[in-house]
Amino acid sequence: MKINQHTRISALIKENRESINAIASLAPTLEKLKNPVLRKLMASRVTIEEAAKMGHCSIDDFRRALTPLGFEFELNTEGSGQDNEQKPEWLKQLKPEDITTFDVREMLAKGDDPLKEIMKKFKQVDPGKALCIINTFVPTPLVRLFEKDKALCYTEQIEEQEYHTYFLKQNSKKTTTETRGKGNITSENGLQFQALKTKLAETGITEIDVRHLEMPGPMQAILAALEQLPAGAALLVHHKRVPVYLLEELEDKDFKIHIFNISETEVKLLIEKN
Repeated sequence: MKINQHTRISALIKENRESINAIASLAPTLEKLKNPVLRKLMASRVTIEEAAKMGHCSIDDFRRALTPLGFEFELNTEGSGQDNEQKPEWLKQLKPEDITTFDVREMLAKGDDPLKEIMKKFKQVDPGKALCIINTFVPTPLVRLFEKDKALCYTEQIEEQEYHTYFLKQNSKKTTTETRGKGNITSENGLQFQALKTKLAETGITEIDVRHLEMPGPMQAILAALEQLPAGAALLVHHKRVPVYLLEELEDKDFKIHIFNISETEVKLLIEKN
């Protein structure tokens, strides 16, 4: 099979499952491919180029690992992604005081999940201003989550292991009046969430609490519950955090997801099955 830096990891696995161990051996970050749930989320969304950035390794490292498995690597110089993307006008126009910077590298090094703090800081950002996340790789799931809330996003590489990702908060009306539809994810306040809960109770609500489970237990439990959910019904989830990887998994599925972020340690989700 001929591949290049834009080939998705899922295509490699489909061709040869031995590629899972080959890629996982390149860096600790990439060992998540061995977990079936995380592999399902990551493989279809991440390219060789993106995985190399996540693992702080090179495209050539992937070539050396995959060539013995029968893959033929051909470098594709077209469509190289955001590295060659010019800085957007909205970012150029921002003043330094309009940008809140949050470095999550130390939290990640300790094994902590920075998502709660990131969401908290973005909530404090005024419309027309931005939050800059400093990370050791491109936070693709986070970018897609914010894009669903109509934030503008841009990532630039500063050094080999330093990426700055900017999230511009647009007018609040634009972020709350998105047309609900397939794969739609919306944030609700307490009153809105309670109204939805009352409405959906008429067609049936199944309730699940995953706050006591360790990763990837919450993901597995929620996906299993959704498989048993009849069309027209809803799943009420009690969670400790906004489940970014779950949202990624469900974005192309026939669900509507409503998020009520109560506090730093308590989140409720209503997932409607169409």
